Amino acid sequence: MITDCRLKIADWRTRTAAALLACCAMVLAYSSGPPDGKTGRPGEGTCNDCHSGVGSADSTLLAGFAAGTYKPDSQYTLVLHVQYAGQARWGFELTVVDQSNSRAGQLLVLDSANTQYSNAGPGYLKHTSAGTHPGTPGPTSWTIGWRAPATGAGPVRFYWCCNAANNNGSPSGDFINRNSLLVAEASGITESPGAASRCFWSFANPSTRRAVIEYSGSPTRPVRVYSASGRLVRSLTPRPGGDLLRVVWDGRDASGRLVPAASYFVRLGEEVSSVARVQIVR
Repeated sequence: MITDCRLKIADWRTRTAAALLACCAMVLAYSSGPPDGKTGRPGEGTCNDCHSGVGSADSTLLAGFAAGTYKPDSQYTLVLHVQYAGQARWGFELTVVDQSNSRAGQLLVLDSANTQYSNAGPGYLKHTSAGTHPGTPGPTSWTIGWRAPATGAGPVRFYWCCNAANNNGSPSGDFINRNSLLVAEASGITESPGAASRCFWSFANPSTRRAVIEYSGSPTRPVRVYSASGRLVRSLTPRPGGDLLRVVWDGRDASGRLVPAASYFVRLGEEVSSVARVQIVR
């Protein structure tokens, strides 16, 4: 009986070691690009199918839609950012779909050294081995392209997962940061001159706790939050967030009280054209 028990323990240890080695081998293999279908879009898995840690949507953002909308049949250069303290290797997978969860437009490789494309399903952009930037502290980013669909496609949603890894060759100690961005089709309204250079983006919208806003602009200009009636709710000071400026609104007014669930408007500096709507839900 003792011998049989020892054999079972030895067999368990062998199988556990084999499973760990297999998982590490998978992680190393995925450093050259994750398998398709790990973006978190409906019906898909995420990078957490292999990596263990769960990060925050606030740690990653997709930038490039200055007006918060897209123009049909237009090409966009987008930048996917991720930052996570203490990590030293990075990865991502991204897709974009329409309201029926089908392919929307065409994703494009603009940097073949660091990104690659898979035409499976709705289409996926992902990192290459060089694009993981091993040994490099964050923040890091990847430049990608997207050709918008024809007129009438309606809103599209980008889904992505970013891996903030610790570069130890195993799935432990990695943090998967999952997010999505809904972009509406422009309804004949043109962007004001210089809008693209201001690069205003809002994420996690609607938000249940806080709104994270990252943009390029002057750090001396405050970011103000207004109610739908035009009442000033809060004035925020931007702080550097890598190449961009960042403000985090915690959903409270200047007195520290939680604001009601509603739509609020965020203005960057004094420019009326730099206004966007943020939806707070409870």
